[in-house]
Amino acid sequence: MKTYHGSCHCGLVRFTVNTTLDRVVSCNCSICSKKGVLHHRVSPENFQLIEGAEQLSLYQFDTKEAKHYFCKVCGIHPFSNPRAARDMFSINVRCLDDFDLATEPYDVVDFDGKNWEEAVAKLNEELA
Repeated sequence: MKTYHGSCHCGLVRFTVNTTLDRVVSCNCSICSKKGVLHHRVSPENFQLIEGAEQLSLYQFDTKEAKHYFCKVCGIHPFSNPRAARDMFSINVRCLDDFDLATEPYDVVDFDGKNWEEAVAKLNEELA
């Protein structure tokens, strides 16, 4: 396991995660495809919000089960509590300051968020 540091664009929201980052999830649902997020789940004990809680804004839609957090200043989405695992944090790997998507080894798991109910069971099996 390694510690990674993440932040929003303006740097007011900062966090760390302890994880083995060997795969990311790419979702094609309406919000993820527009955000361009690459997800990686971590447990609450492996996530720490270092700074910027007061700068976070919450966005929820549809079932309002997922919690999508955005920086109020720069609008970047650093993490969420996903509907598929509300007790976990799904970090936006693109917000990690010390993880290079171009050079790090990882697998991409495609998630068919347009067909969420069918896809979530498959994803949970793959991430287990």
